[in-house]
Amino acid sequence: GLPFLCREHNQYTMIPWLSLIFGALASASMEAPGGKAPALTALEPAEWSRHLGGASCELPARSGRPNGVCLDEVALVQSQLTFCRDVVQYRACIPAHQPLWPDWNATKKDAMLARLFKGVVEKRLAKELNVTPKEFVSIHLLSNKECFTALRNALCWFNFPKCDEGNASLPLCRQSCEDFYGACKYEASGDGLFDPCRDFRIASDGLFMSGAPGQDQILGEDNVTCENAAGGGMGEQANLRGDIWLLTPPGLAVSAVVLLLLLILAYFLLVPYGLRAYVAWSLRQLILVPLSLFRRLPPLKGLTCMFILVGIFLVAVVFGIYWRTLPGQSLSARFARDNSTGDNQIFTGEGFKPAMATNEVAAATELTDVQKRRLVASCGCTGG
Repeated sequence: GLPFLCREHNQYTMIPWLSLIFGALASASMEAPGGKAPALTALEPAEWSRHLGGASCELPARSGRPNGVCLDEVALVQSQLTFCRDVVQYRACIPAHQPLWPDWNATKKDAMLARLFKGVVEKRLAKELNVTPKEFVSIHLLSNKECFTALRNALCWFNFPKCDEGNASLPLCRQSCEDFYGACKYEASGDGLFDPCRDFRIASDGLFMSGAPGQDQILGEDNVTCENAAGGGMGEQANLRGDIWLLTPPGLAVSAVVLLLLLILAYFLLVPYGLRAYVAWSLRQLILVPLSLFRRLPPLKGLTCMFILVGIFLVAVVFGIYWRTLPGQSLSARFARDNSTGDNQIFTGEGFKPAMATNEVAAATELTDVQKRRLVASCGCTGG
């Protein structure tokens, strides 16, 4: 499983504070001399939340804990994020400011998600790189940038859910779960779907087999379109089904072939015969220049050719050995170096620990146009 699904502060941590308040109320409930009720101004909060009056939302979605706030400005949300900045492109539910925990906010949560992502990826890569005949390890993350991207998307979409038009947090899309297991090369069932994304498996094992089932462990269907996104925003409603075909790789390839055929046809119809003959002769001479130069070379015996090839091979080997002897270019030093920080102390007592920087580019892959349209237009779930 992937134990990265975050929960906010437990509501039961409020019990000691509630006991103090109710204890003060009990002691103050005695009437003052003269029958007047005592003043309760001392019980007023000394500090109010900065999000007081904002649209509250549940974190995580469907958790029953309205401890988040919906922010209307997408740019304001993204300014507080680093790891999830490129993924959260919608009205998001972020942790609300709480005077009891003033240091807990969207920025701290985003940093925590980055650390969890790094830890999960490094642990899985270390297992996949540890080749041993005693245990078969299936390859999911190694040399698979699509898996890194799908993992980061699911992580950010779950922990920063989208707010619908009624300021309700939307759960993770079922398609996001399917995309993750498909991108990470898990084996699908006979119907093409993945068992960990089925409702009965989520109810027993939680999302992504996390082992933490609960009411917030649920997937939503992308079957509702926001009214303010229909017919506008990212494009027409018909475009929600996918990209324009002419802008896809097959469409671009067909367009290039058709354009080439049109140019050839125009060349034969519009260019005079004499000019075409001269162009053909010039191209033929240009193409035959390497062949004519090769024919001018003196003939070589087969043994001489073999000696030349062996000499080139030996020169390449000597250069490679010399390059490996340079400081910092040995295999152990290269694997031990963290390319993001330049630190060389990545080894622990348990052995090799792969550097996270190797997959930073893969994890930072931008969303596709289809995903962006779904994020903007969907009012049924977060992601797509």
